[in-house]
Amino acid sequence: MRRIGRTTVADEISTAMARAGYEVRETDPFTPDRVFAEIQTGTSALAMRIRGLWAAMRERVIDAFPEPRPIDSTDDYLKRVDSVYDHDAYHSLSIEGYRVTPELVARVRTGAWDPDRNPGDHETRAALAARGYWLAFQSVKKGIASILADAASAAWVRAPRHSG
Repeated sequence: MRRIGRTTVADEISTAMARAGYEVRETDPFTPDRVFAEIQTGTSALAMRIRGLWAAMRERVIDAFPEPRPIDSTDDYLKRVDSVYDHDAYHSLSIEGYRVTPELVARVRTGAWDPDRNPGDHETRAALAARGYWLAFQSVKKGIASILADAASAAWVRAPRHSG
């Protein structure tokens, strides 16, 4: 805490630990060139940690990626995005612990998922998760199309989203 300029908090921690009978020896586990994100009131510690990690590793991450391939047409690119949906949704939902089948994922994708008419769809958590994944996928795809149409990608990513 002292390293990031929060000396009052560091003093409070040291004092509380000493009162509890612990011998306090402050050490800084970070190297002197370690980059920390600027502290922002109301920002979670996790968000600040991610920003700090990104600041420290940004160049290495960028260097690890291959040069982007040119996109011939937005429609062709979005078709490629659609082509991976079933595979991506099945594996992603399975990793998260949902018991899904390729058939369920396909029913959701094609619109055959109907919780009003099919009691199994209404009662199955996996079906609801698959539906949520489908809605998220469509939102991301819409964002990709917007960015490919020359929208400012950073502004699009920061804009609030509402499921519909």
